[in-house]
Amino acid sequence: MFWNDTKPLRTLQTGPKIALSLFLILAGFGYLLGFFNILLHYQMVDGKAGLSLKDVQMTYYGSRDKTALEKSIDASMRGYFATDNDYNATKEWLADGASEKDWDSDIKPIFDKSCSTCHSSGAQVAGVTTETYSDVSNYLAQDTGKSIGRLVQVSHTHVLATAPLIFILVLILFMTSFPMKFKSAAAIFSMSAVFLDIGSWWLAKLAPGFAVLVMIGGMCLGLSFGLLALAPLYEMWLKKK
Repeated sequence: MFWNDTKPLRTLQTGPKIALSLFLILAGFGYLLGFFNILLHYQMVDGKAGLSLKDVQMTYYGSRDKTALEKSIDASMRGYFATDNDYNATKEWLADGASEKDWDSDIKPIFDKSCSTCHSSGAQVAGVTTETYSDVSNYLAQDTGKSIGRLVQVSHTHVLATAPLIFILVLILFMTSFPMKFKSAAAIFSMSAVFLDIGSWWLAKLAPGFAVLVMIGGMCLGLSFGLLALAPLYEMWLKKK
């Protein structure tokens, strides 16, 4: 089989080397885009810049002392309010019990300006709608983090996107002339990182202490992408004969 053939990748003709290198670079670039997407999306969950352990805890386990709506407007949605007065009025409405009576007169106009452009019945960004009190009432319960349905959705997407890509990168690594022990260890570590990355989300949903595993899983997956992409590139272009 090809993984027993230790002929260096640098012996490939220029065309295949360039094509293979572009694929490896795109795979690494894709991971970086995913990382920055996570950073931008989750870094303000605790209301402070920078991705922290608390951000992860609040994302998966939730802020049990707040409603889901309050957590959202205190974090990533804070900057979408047209004025500070609108934000403060919404906070006061939540503190007073978030009654339907005050919704139509005081709060709905604020949400129409600040929220419903993205969270309309037509757009439903992130599956959220804020056009009516009935819509918003879904987020007035205790914040328990990501729902089971949402975790199933993102886990399903992540498995179908990440596992096949890791598998292809592992096959390319096995085509290099690095020692078989190194290639086997890198392959096992990389596939295990996918399990750790996804499994840690479910554990963090159960208890906030497991949030550290989410960060460890993400770092292991990033290390896997770096190793699987850089090792073949090194052999093709930099390794001496």
